[in-house]
Amino acid sequence: MTKAKISSKVVRARSLLIYELEEFIGYIRTIDPELEPDQAIVLTARVLDELPNLFQQNPTLLDRIKEVATSMKIKRPAPMPNVQ
Repeated sequence: MTKAKISSKVVRARSLLIYELEEFIGYIRTIDPELEPDQAIVLTARVLDELPNLFQQNPTLLDRIKEVATSMKIKRPAPMPNVQ
């Protein structure tokens, strides 16, 4: 089985995601400092699982995500033209 090559952009994006998740886990522990680290991770997973429902119930949040996504797409560099 061959491994698919992962672009450096994806690697950087994953690194950012991991960093932000760890920050959020730390935030969860500020809400309840008695949580064990593994419990804070599980609670974070539950929060992530509930996010789609939260977005559906809060159109303003959903609109903000759409705005950020649109902004990211606009800033995306244009593909290089194929020169033959």
